[in-house]
Amino acid sequence: MMYWLAIVIVAFLGLRLLVALFNLISRPWLQDDDSLTNPTPEPSHNNETTKPGTLPDKHGVSVLIPARNEAMTIGNLLESLSALHPSGDPTICEVIVYDDMSDDNTAAIVNGWCRQDSRFKLLRGNTLPAGWLGKNHACHQLASEAKGQYLLFLDADVGINNGLIKTALTHLKKHKLALLSIFPQQVMKSIGERITVPLMNWILVSLLPLVLTRVSSWPSFAAANGQFMLFDAAIYRRHQFHEAVKHHKVEDILIFRMMKQKGMKVQTLLSNGMIRCRMYTGFKDAVLGFSKNVFEFFGGSKVGGLAFALITSLGFIPVWLVWGWPGVVNYFVAALMLRILVALSSRQSLFVTVILAPLQQLAFLVVVSVALYNKFRKKTRWKGRLIDL
Repeated sequence: MMYWLAIVIVAFLGLRLLVALFNLISRPWLQDDDSLTNPTPEPSHNNETTKPGTLPDKHGVSVLIPARNEAMTIGNLLESLSALHPSGDPTICEVIVYDDMSDDNTAAIVNGWCRQDSRFKLLRGNTLPAGWLGKNHACHQLASEAKGQYLLFLDADVGINNGLIKTALTHLKKHKLALLSIFPQQVMKSIGERITVPLMNWILVSLLPLVLTRVSSWPSFAAANGQFMLFDAAIYRRHQFHEAVKHHKVEDILIFRMMKQKGMKVQTLLSNGMIRCRMYTGFKDAVLGFSKNVFEFFGGSKVGGLAFALITSLGFIPVWLVWGWPGVVNYFVAALMLRILVALSSRQSLFVTVILAPLQQLAFLVVVSVALYNKFRKKTRWKGRLIDL
């Protein structure tokens, strides 16, 4: 029995190595080469021209930003968006921020940018309706106000480069996608972040060949990141995706899966550095954040998530009992190679990955334990709100 358990554990590690290697070789990043950033212009839909400081036509992108207590970060994003001036780049037709009852300076900062750029608009949130989660309601309200041909939902704490939106839009058109989602490159400054934040891509890149998010119609090959979601607006308005998942805490993956089930073309990519984000500011925040959705990486299965945690953390024990220390050494080398492949695909530091690998594994056990505890009591807290699980 122990022998076959060891075989399964080693085979699972080998499979994950192959998936991570395939992802690295297949270059699952948003490409910014000349063929994408300088596409053949599409025929104009009208004869209007855009003057500096005026609102472009409605055939561009509506950038939609849900914000709750984001005074520390949202100014940087708005500054980047404002720098994409309509006289030189009519891709962005409007930027709408939904202030979700913030009790910090978020609204004042947004209002300041609204006075500087006529494309910017602030929506004031009020009491959250029953049955809705905060971000889902904010996104639904934003989409209801948007006029663009494409809807781009961005989190308030992301940072973007000048070419990101145009390149992403070109990719969406090239592949005739209804949705393009991108996992930003993660910015990590504290030790607590460095032992938790890489866990997301460690799971994703080793379990899912990302090309299958586009070429396969199976809903099980689903992944998405709500920090960047670019929709074809006509399709979004027809299905009202955020309303359809209004009470789900992991709305991004659920929307992606739903769109696959409806036969729509969708895709998820990793960042090539054109979009980045500091998701959390420390260990506690990261554990609370990841514990909300860690089981969604395993199709929502608590059993699958727990089994993955136990196998990856304790799998060396059956290997040692069957093959001794030589087997354990080879097992750990393979596990470390897996983390290196994931780090290369995710543009993360190889040195930090190697040094902190044991602590990252322990952090994953903490995340799963907290997630199980929250599932047991059926509640968690996020951004000052109590969320029913």
